[in-house]
Amino acid sequence: MPTLRLIDKPLTRRGTFETVATFAIVVGLLYLGAGILVPLVLAILLAFALSPLVTLLSRRLHLPDPVAVILSVLLALLALATFAYVAGVQLIQILAELPAYQTTITRKLHELQQQLEAGGFLSGLTGALQSLGEQLSAGAQEGIRSRPAEPVPVTVSNDVSNPLGIVGTMLGALAGPLATAAIVIVFLIFMLLGRGELQERFIRLVSRGGYSTTTLAMSDASQRVGRYLLLQLCINAGYGVLFGTGLLLIGVPGAILWGLMIMLFRYIPFVGGLLVACVPFLLAFAVDSGWNMLLASVALFAVIDLTTANVVEPRVYGSSTGVSPIAILLSAMFWATLWGPVGLILSTPMTVCLVVIGRYIPQLQVLETVLGSEPVLELPERLYQRMLKGNVEEAIELAEDVVEQRGLAGFHDEVLLPALRLASAELSDADETLAQRRLLTSSIDAVIQETAPGETLEGPAVVLIGGRTEIDESAAEVVAQRLAEQGVHSRLLPPMAIRQESIAQIDLEGAEVVCLFYLGTEIKAQARYVARRLRLIRPDLKVVVCHLAEAGPAASAEALRVDDVTGDIPGTLERIDGYLDIATVSARLEGYQPFRSGAAGGALEQALRRTAQEMQVPLAAVNLLDDARHRQEVDAYKLTQHIADTGEPLVIEAGEENELADNPYLLANGVNFYAGVPLTLGSGLTVGSLVLIDYEPREFSEAELHRLQEIAAELVQRFGEAPVDKVSA
Repeated sequence: MPTLRLIDKPLTRRGTFETVATFAIVVGLLYLGAGILVPLVLAILLAFALSPLVTLLSRRLHLPDPVAVILSVLLALLALATFAYVAGVQLIQILAELPAYQTTITRKLHELQQQLEAGGFLSGLTGALQSLGEQLSAGAQEGIRSRPAEPVPVTVSNDVSNPLGIVGTMLGALAGPLATAAIVIVFLIFMLLGRGELQERFIRLVSRGGYSTTTLAMSDASQRVGRYLLLQLCINAGYGVLFGTGLLLIGVPGAILWGLMIMLFRYIPFVGGLLVACVPFLLAFAVDSGWNMLLASVALFAVIDLTTANVVEPRVYGSSTGVSPIAILLSAMFWATLWGPVGLILSTPMTVCLVVIGRYIPQLQVLETVLGSEPVLELPERLYQRMLKGNVEEAIELAEDVVEQRGLAGFHDEVLLPALRLASAELSDADETLAQRRLLTSSIDAVIQETAPGETLEGPAVVLIGGRTEIDESAAEVVAQRLAEQGVHSRLLPPMAIRQESIAQIDLEGAEVVCLFYLGTEIKAQARYVARRLRLIRPDLKVVVCHLAEAGPAASAEALRVDDVTGDIPGTLERIDGYLDIATVSARLEGYQPFRSGAAGGALEQALRRTAQEMQVPLAAVNLLDDARHRQEVDAYKLTQHIADTGEPLVIEAGEENELADNPYLLANGVNFYAGVPLTLGSGLTVGSLVLIDYEPREFSEAELHRLQEIAAELVQRFGEAPVDKVSA
């Protein structure tokens, strides 16, 4: 996929001169070598077109390869000869009927002259032209008188009445095209016969050891060019059938001829169809005594051509060739200037090959960027560019399209967050970029509100703070919006709240979790300072750093002196949710410590050992949600939290398809069997789980699961229950 790339080394004058000089030399060689290159390129193009037919004859019908090649070429020549014969017959008929149209043409021209003269326009124009002619004639006569008489040049030409002269003139005019056609046919036959060997030699010549890339590039170019030729043949054939049928219904003479000719001439981009269409327009003018036939012919051409050019071809060619419409226009002008009409026909296939070269050769990637049809900016870059300009309407439209396709979470994680990273990388926290940051953040706020119009839930439990800039605050706003979807209240504070001069006045009343958001890279010093100051205000506060840099978190939680460090939005939401659950459990169990190690003189440890022996596993354990040591084992804690959230047993056996079977805690410790049941107090509050762990695969029956639940209930009754006044419901 194309991405934004910063130029590490700008082009020097020498580099620019070398680039321009190389381009000029290549263009000069293409122009001077047209006599050799044009037949060769035509043969290559025809080889692309006939290669599927050769493959069909040789593989499906099991014909020898030389026979398949010769037969394919003969079939192509037969098709061209049939085309030329039908066109010639139609043309002869039209030429024979032309004298009959002379009267109609003369009458219509006379009527046009009378209408123009009645308006005075033609009379004025004729008078001006006569006056100008008289002045030029007078000047010429004056010059002749002042100069001596010069000898009249004599030119010897062939007598048209001499049959040999006529034949010689025709042969001279046809010699060039016939010779080119013969060379093309010879090239074509040899290329088709040796196509495998030529491909191997080409790979050997240009690959320099990169066989896979070269083969992939050749396959891509072959598929694109072959697909383009097939699609162009289908579109031109459909165009010709519609145009010829329409002319036939209108009554224009030679309708079949003009359908065939427009099918052929449309291989010349942009102007080929119009050149052919002018001839039936003239015939409609000459044949019909009125104007209906001409107007109907023009309307027919306009409808077919505009529909094909503006609806069919951009959709079909753009997706099949990978070339943008503007690139097709520019390439047509370029190759027509170099090689004339043949260059027009070859322009699109040549451009397709250039795009493929640019795709697979990094040094020539500019070709794909300039000529390709794929967007040069990815979705995050397009969104960032629109928000940076303050073009809120287009940014919102783009965001809504992504939300419709990928959902709100997909938009946040895959598009908006990368756009914020781009903004943070370009717009530092320096004062000179303040205006741009303000404009950008106002656009971001509008996009966030429009994509999810629901209001965030104001509350003190979670405090979200942008670390350095307004862009960091925008990331915090996204998390606030996602928390509101989960029914979690949060409070959003700007970066100013944790500045040195204002952090002492920050309001943390009722807060359980504070999350600091950073998109930059160097965050260690500030994050440690902020975490230390927040802990001075609230020692029991949970501090999470959400470091959303592209490379991921730059430091661990220990290095930043915080409780957790996350690198994405889903992970941040999960950590906040976990800490809120812990806070809820702790609040309900305030002053009460169930299932602690050493409870009742070590009776809990003895009960767990007996449980392991009874269930025939190496280890039985009690995992508590509010246990700080257990929370440090994040992946193991996820399993406990899953059991507590669902209130259902969790059994993971080796080889079982389970969404939790790939838990890193199980994989890293070689656990092949895990069974856990919730530890639920009489008040209905689940405080943890009783788990069994085995390093060998085993099956766990329903009876064993039922027995484990009974043991959990016994442990709760013995070690977990407390006086009612110590546990809130």
